[in-house]
Amino acid sequence: MVAKDQKDRPGWGPETNAACDPAELPAACAAAQGWEAWTDRDGARVPVSRLESSTGAEHCGWQSVRFLTLGGRTYVRDPEGVLARDGLLSAPYRKQVRMPAGARDTGYHYRDRHLWLTEDRDTAYVRTSSGVEAWPRAAREVACK
Repeated sequence: MVAKDQKDRPGWGPETNAACDPAELPAACAAAQGWEAWTDRDGARVPVSRLESSTGAEHCGWQSVRFLTLGGRTYVRDPEGVLARDGLLSAPYRKQVRMPAGARDTGYHYRDRHLWLTEDRDTAYVRTSSGVEAWPRAAREVACK
């Protein structure tokens, strides 16, 4: 958005900007940009600003890694131990686990993945058609160099 003649800014100039959340875009368009739009239990798409997941960057060799960010926490599916070797995870990724008794279904799902959390939110439990996986929380910010 632009405005004309602001204090100390004569003429036309930028005033503010805005962007759509990728979950508001058509699914094919969002997917083409690498966004995975989850849905809630009613089938409504969840804003990427609230819940986001994506695969790791190829140029860092992280293609086998999947990230899921919810509520300021990032959980990591790292089946090949790529990030675990660098101490970036709070615990190891586990491919087959029993769902903890205290876990609750968040209602969020993406394809065949259903997200469950326990009260401490240290691990994301992802139920798939193959079973339950335990995705540990990232111990610190994960950034590809």
